[in-house]
Amino acid sequence: MFSQMIIIKPGTGISANVIISEDIFPVLHRLFVNHGKKFGITFPAYTFDKRGSLGNIIEVLCEDDKALAALRLEEVMAPIKDYVKVKREIAETDDYMLFKRVRGESQFETTKRRMEKRGHTELGRPLAMHIRKRNQQVFCHAYIKVKSASTGKAYNIFVAPADVKHGNFSAYGLVLRGEEHA
Repeated sequence: MFSQMIIIKPGTGISANVIISEDIFPVLHRLFVNHGKKFGITFPAYTFDKRGSLGNIIEVLCEDDKALAALRLEEVMAPIKDYVKVKREIAETDDYMLFKRVRGESQFETTKRRMEKRGHTELGRPLAMHIRKRNQQVFCHAYIKVKSASTGKAYNIFVAPADVKHGNFSAYGLVLRGEEHA
């Protein structure tokens, strides 16, 4: 796997997560959509201590060094060069961690409302407790705030390390769901 590193400069007065969410991630997402879903991302400075933190480094990964070079990361990140530095060199690496999207149990909320409409109130409390516990587990992870291009609605993508070294990537550069056990 080949990688190119994007480092968020310290002392900018803006949190790394804000820079990732507002400046870096939308650009990477568009690049990944336009150049195919063959690119992954990793966060080498990721930490977890009761809450996840992405850190200040993003690595873009690809099996093909020429495809990675074709992204021209240094050029596309130039408008935010005051906040980030893109390492020029593309390095071969086998020391990386892939990330997956972690979702809450919002579908259970819908199920709960539907069941309550039908008069099945006995499911309400246990189901609500299950939802609350599951969402607490999800919402402790690091997240990237994104905005839908079609609706303009903002939402969070919660991410966590995946237990894989290879996989197919989404348009966000995350390991696709269901590949955690591959």
